[in-house]
This record gives sequence, C-alpha cells and structure tokens, in this order.
Amino acid sequence: MKFVTAIIAAAIAAVTSAQSTWDFPAESPCVAACTAAVGKSVFPLYDDVNSEGPFFLASLSFIYDTDISSSLYPIREVFRNGNDICMLGCPETEQEAYRESYFQKFVWYHNNKSSV
Repeated sequence: MKFVTAIIAAAIAAVTSAQSTWDFPAESPCVAACTAAVGKSVFPLYDDVNSEGPFFLASLSFIYDTDISSSLYPIREVFRNGNDICMLGCPETEQEAYRESYFQKFVWYHNNKSSV
C-alpha cells in the first residue's frame, strides 16, 4: 500500500512540476474585484489569484478556455459576459492593462492546462 501511495505522490509531483510558473503581476483592484465576484457567482471555489491553489487552472478556464463543445461553455459565457459588464465600471487604465496582458495569459493557460 505504501508503494502505491508513493507512486501516486510521484505522479502528482511530476504533473505539478510540468506546469510552468504563472509569472504575471496581479490584476488591478477593480478588475480583480470583478473577476473574483463574477467568478464566485458561477464557481464558488473560484480562485484566479493563488497560482499554487487547486482551483487555479479551473478558475482561469472561465477566462481563457474557448472550447464551444465543452459542457461548461454556457457557464463560461455567463462569466465572460458578467465580467465584461462589471469591468466597464473600472478605470480605463485598468481595462487597458487587462487587455494588454490578455493574450500572454491566454497562451500561458493553453500551454499549461493539460498538465493538471
């Protein structure tokens, strides 16, 4: 039994180490408040801040996953629409910073989502 546990632990460690580091600055206060509030409204365990947390990639999927064949696609659209509406109330500089970093984060997500 200890052998099986060790194998499982090693597999989890390998998968975790395969994921590259999320090396992006935190979102601005207004944008962060929007993604957190809207995220938790559709997924109570939403956490796009703690890159070491168990729900980090699942949370990022609401922003960056565009697979329309996924059963979660309608929920992701609810998130995206709510987030877009919320961020309209954010200062233009915060919205621009979000847009400028979006593609780099999108690429990172797609390069790392299969490692979990």
